[in-house]
Amino acid sequence: MNKTLKIVGIVLGGVAGLLVILAVVLTLVFDPNQYKPEIIKLVKDKTGRDFKIEQKIGWSFFPRLGIEAGGIELANAPGFGKDPFARLEAAGVHVAVMPLLRGKIEVSSVYLNGLQLNLAKNTAGKTNWDDLVPAEGKKPAAPEKKEATKLPVEGLTIGRLEVRRANLVWRDQQAGSTLTVKNLNLTTSTFVANEPMDLSLAFELTRDKAAPIKADLRSRLTASANALKLANVDLKVDDSRLQGSIEIRDFSSPAVRFDLALDKIDLDRYLASGSSTATPAKAAPADQPVEVPLSTLRSLNVNGKFQVGTLTAMGLKSTEAKVLVNAKNGLITLGPNSAKLYQGNYHGQTVVDARGKTLQLKLDEKLEGVQVGPLLKDMKLFDHYSGAGNVSLALTAQGFDANAIKRSLNGNAAVSIKDGRIDGVDLGKALKTVFGKGDTLTKLTQLVPSPGDHTVFGQMSGTFQVKNGVANNNDLVLRAVDFTATGKGMADLGNEKMDYRLFLANTGEEGKKCKTLPLRISGSFAKLSYEPDMGLLLECQAKKQVDKQLEKGLEGLLKPKKKK
Repeated sequence: MNKTLKIVGIVLGGVAGLLVILAVVLTLVFDPNQYKPEIIKLVKDKTGRDFKIEQKIGWSFFPRLGIEAGGIELANAPGFGKDPFARLEAAGVHVAVMPLLRGKIEVSSVYLNGLQLNLAKNTAGKTNWDDLVPAEGKKPAAPEKKEATKLPVEGLTIGRLEVRRANLVWRDQQAGSTLTVKNLNLTTSTFVANEPMDLSLAFELTRDKAAPIKADLRSRLTASANALKLANVDLKVDDSRLQGSIEIRDFSSPAVRFDLALDKIDLDRYLASGSSTATPAKAAPADQPVEVPLSTLRSLNVNGKFQVGTLTAMGLKSTEAKVLVNAKNGLITLGPNSAKLYQGNYHGQTVVDARGKTLQLKLDEKLEGVQVGPLLKDMKLFDHYSGAGNVSLALTAQGFDANAIKRSLNGNAAVSIKDGRIDGVDLGKALKTVFGKGDTLTKLTQLVPSPGDHTVFGQMSGTFQVKNGVANNNDLVLRAVDFTATGKGMADLGNEKMDYRLFLANTGEEGKKCKTLPLRISGSFAKLSYEPDMGLLLECQAKKQVDKQLEKGLEGLLKPKKKK
C-alpha cells in the first residue's frame, strides 16, 4: 500500500513538475507582445478609434496560468473631447492549471483595476457609443435556423472576479446633468452556473453638485443562462438599509419575484438633491398626451411585496408601509396596500388595466382617523386647519396623461372631520355681528378678523359624485356649538375650477333665508375667490325694507285716529 502511494506521489509530482516546465517554456518561447500591433490594428479597424496597450503583456504561471496587461485605452468618438472613452490601468485573467489536463477550462480569477468609463450624449441626442453598435437597418442577414444555443454560462467556472477603483461619468448635455459613479469595487466568490456565490459591491454616486450617495451591497447571487437570483440581499444606501430577495426567471420573457423590506428612507432628500443648477430640458406641455407603452405593460410579469418602516416623501411621513405588486397579462394590481400616518391609517388598492386600447385605472383608497392639520402642513397646503379626518375614494378613469385621466374620473368620494378647528376666522362671531342690530350690508364691510380668531366645530361631512371629471356635492354639513354651515356646488377637476356656495346660520335659525350668510367660492384652483353672495343679501335687504314699510303702513292703518 505504501509502495502504491509512493508511486502515485512520484507520478503526480512528475506531472506537476512537467507543467511548471511547460509553463516556463511557454513564457520564454511565446511572447504575446509581438501580437500587440495586430491587436491594436484589429480594434482600430473594427471601431474606427485609436487603441493603446501601453504596458507589456505579461505571463504568470503555476499554480495559475494567466496573462496580464496595463494602460489599455480606447479613444473617444469624434466631437466628444480628448478624454478617452475607456481606460484600464491593469487587467488580468488566470486559469487553473490542473483542470487543463482534463480538457476543462476553469478561470481562477479575473481582475480589472482602475477602469475609467466616460459616457456622453450631446445636445443633438447622439451618444459617444453610437458608432460602436450596429445601426438599425444595417444588421447582418439572419443566419439559417439552427437549434438555439445557450449562453456559455452553463459550463463556465470563474474562481474570483474583482473590479477595483472603477469610475464612470455620464454627461447628458440634453438634460444638462452629469452622473458620476466613483470608487466602484466589485468582488465575487467562485462562480459556477446554478450555484450560489458571494457578491460584494460598493460605490459612490453623485448627480451634478448634489451630495454623494454611498451604496454598499452584500448578497448571494445564483445565475444561469436564463435566470438570476439575489438572496440574502443586504443593501445600505446612506442611512437606509434594504434587505430581502429578488429573482428573475426566463430572460426571454422575464418573471420578476421580490420580497424586500426597507428600514427607513427620506425620498425628499434625494429628490431635492436631484435638482441642479443646470438648465433642464424643456418639459412637454401639460396637455400633451404621454405615450404609454401598452405592449410593455402587457408583458410585465411581476409579483412581490415591499415594506418600509419609516417613509418620508413629498413632505409626508408614514410608518409600517406595505405595498403588494402583481402584474400579469396587462393587469397590474398595486395592493392591498397599507400604512400608518398622522395618527391614522391608510388602506387602498390601485388597478391598472392595459389589456385594451386605452389605459384603464381603478382606485379604492381610504384614510381613517388622520390628523388633518399636520398632514396639510406637511403637504405645504394650509397651516390653519385641524381635526381627525376620514376620506374614502372609489374612482375609475382612463387615458394616457394626467389631464385625460382627470377629465374621465367617475365614481364617489366622501370626507368627514371630527373635533376640528379653523384658525384665522371666527364664523360664529361673524354671524352674530352681521345679523345683529343695524344694517346688514354695512356690517359686512366692517367684518375684520381679530388676532386669535378661530372656529371650533364638532363635525364636518360631505359626499361627492364624480362624473366625467366634475365632482358635485350637495350635502356638506359643518356643525359647531353656536352655528351650522351647509354647502353645495361643483369642482371641475379637468379644467381646475370650481363654483361653490356655503351657507352659515346661527343655531336655531337654519333654513331661514334672510338669517343665513351666503358665501360664494369660485374661480380657478390656483386663484380662488371668497366673497358674500351679494345677490341673495340684497334680495333679503330689499325684503327687509319692504317689510319695514309695510309695518309702518299697517301701524298707520291700525292706529286709532284722534278726535277733532
